[in-house]
Amino acid sequence: MEQQNISQAEWQVMRVLWAYPHSRSTEVVERLETDFDWKPATVKTLLNRLKTKEFISMEKIEGKFYYDALILEDEHLENSWRTLLDNMCNTKHGDLVVSILESNQFSQTDLSRILDVVKEKQVQAPETIQCNCPPGQCTCGAHCQDDTNQSKMAE
Repeated sequence: MEQQNISQAEWQVMRVLWAYPHSRSTEVVERLETDFDWKPATVKTLLNRLKTKEFISMEKIEGKFYYDALILEDEHLENSWRTLLDNMCNTKHGDLVVSILESNQFSQTDLSRILDVVKEKQVQAPETIQCNCPPGQCTCGAHCQDDTNQSKMAE
């Protein structure tokens, strides 16, 4: 399946379908109405958008429509973070990981797993990471001195 964008509202609907597979639209509405001020028509629109994007399937049984996710939550999360990293300079990946660690809570078990991975990666890590920015798009300053000098001269 081609990687497509998913809105924040669509994401909320997907979370319901991951937690409660084979849900009717009324069940999705009930699970979302306490946190969001959405009308049933809004949820149905979101379900239709997700169906069009091929994130969910719809099945009609005895006049009722049932919805299921076609992509696993873990798979979509991985696609999302891979897309984010693919659109960032390689030299900024570490800053992103640090920011995530500093701005979120983690269990002792999570932190132990993270430390284990960091220790394992550190053994094989290069001294520096090379910038992968396309010419003219570098903001890291690590290798793009020519780009920086050219933009200063243009001022």
